Amino acid sequence: MVALIFLYLCFTGTMFLNSLIMSTNHYPLFVAGARIFGSGIILLSLYLSKHKNSVWEQLRQLLRPSFFSYAFCLYTFSAIGFSWGMQYIDPVKACFLFVLSPFITALMLYFLHNEKLNRTKLLGLAIGFASVIPIVLESNHGHFNQVSWFMALAGYIVFAAAIISFSYGWILHKELSQVVHVSSSLLTGMALTVGGAITLVLNILVDRDAIFSMQLTESFWWLLLLFAMLTAIGYNLYSSLLKRYSPTFISFAGFLEPAFGMLYASLFLGHQISSISLFALLGLGCGLYLFYQEELRTH
Repeated sequence: MVALIFLYLCFTGTMFLNSLIMSTNHYPLFVAGARIFGSGIILLSLYLSKHKNSVWEQLRQLLRPSFFSYAFCLYTFSAIGFSWGMQYIDPVKACFLFVLSPFITALMLYFLHNEKLNRTKLLGLAIGFASVIPIVLESNHGHFNQVSWFMALAGYIVFAAAIISFSYGWILHKELSQVVHVSSSLLTGMALTVGGAITLVLNILVDRDAIFSMQLTESFWWLLLLFAMLTAIGYNLYSSLLKRYSPTFISFAGFLEPAFGMLYASLFLGHQISSISLFALLGLGCGLYLFYQEELRTH
């Protein structure tokens, strides 16, 4: 459970860093590609420093379509969606929206793998999902109040699509890890590198001229480095935890992310914690409790 808490501390940190970077550097494709590619290089470098001799044998196992589907869903499409959406969404709201992932994961597992959803699980998921609605309707903080309703709606739609891709990516990861015998660090590092490289290539194809004329803030590269490091730690830990917990439970433990998001916003941005936020968090906690009791019984 301590590992899960640390995981969502990292994910909350990436959410706020993403928002901070995108509020002053409006290059979502470049930011997404650079941070994902950078985090992949960090993980691969650490792995290669200890396991030089066995790495090439393991890499051959990854030359299959399922690996590239996993890398694209989780580290290209979702990363682009998160970065683009964060230009228009309050980071605290984004943390709450991220909790939709277990609902999506559970539905996907139900349709793709015939995983059962009994009444207790459905009730837990429904309570968690319903608890997010008041947060979305609540007023924004800071400069997000200036965002037009149309762009805010577009941001929510793109962010939701990214969450769907994120959820499906972890299902693909679990399927892939059952047929290849590769270290989770190497698998995650390679997928991050491939997914980030695809995003950077897309950036060049879509907006080649802008790459050489980007107006970046002085702190951009330091923030991006921290962003990449937190991403590497978070995704690698998530990958390892999938060996111990079901993808639905790990996703549902994401209720910790809005809790940490509210804490971050209060401590570092001076935001007041509203009664609506506390009510929503309580609802998410109740949903998690119901779902977790069922997970213990069935797993």
